[in-house]
Amino acid sequence: MIDLLSTFLVVDGRMIMMKKKITSKIANCLCGGVKIRIKGKLRHVINCHCSQCLKTHGNYAAYTECPDDKINFINKTTLKWYHSSKIAKRGFCSICGASIFYKLLKSENISIAAGMFSNPTKLKTHSNIYTKGKLDYYKLDSRIPKFNRNSR
Repeated sequence: MIDLLSTFLVVDGRMIMMKKKITSKIANCLCGGVKIRIKGKLRHVINCHCSQCLKTHGNYAAYTECPDDKINFINKTTLKWYHSSKIAKRGFCSICGASIFYKLLKSENISIAAGMFSNPTKLKTHSNIYTKGKLDYYKLDSRIPKFNRNSR
């Protein structure tokens, strides 16, 4: 989805209206109880192999990210939050069970499960993190950087 944002410039004493494309992306859980619109760019995907992601997603978690102020909730009637640690919480759908968000409490950004978006996402996998916790039934792509901890 593309929104148009009007910007006015003054050139040689004349006001000129310019339209700028603002890309927005829609994401939703399986049942649609949680639906969001993101305005602007998303960070490329980071695959997290930590024990919490393995337990909440049933596999490693593929997350993108955006600033909190770029997310607009279209529907959040089934959104529930679980404080998974002293520093973070996780958002999930109370109906279909989808793991949707990871939020560090002191961060101004929110991580969003990349599978919530439909194609074309134009996202690429950036890295694998917490790979020490990776389970033995899958292999990592050797072309993608890997880190035993967080890549930041």
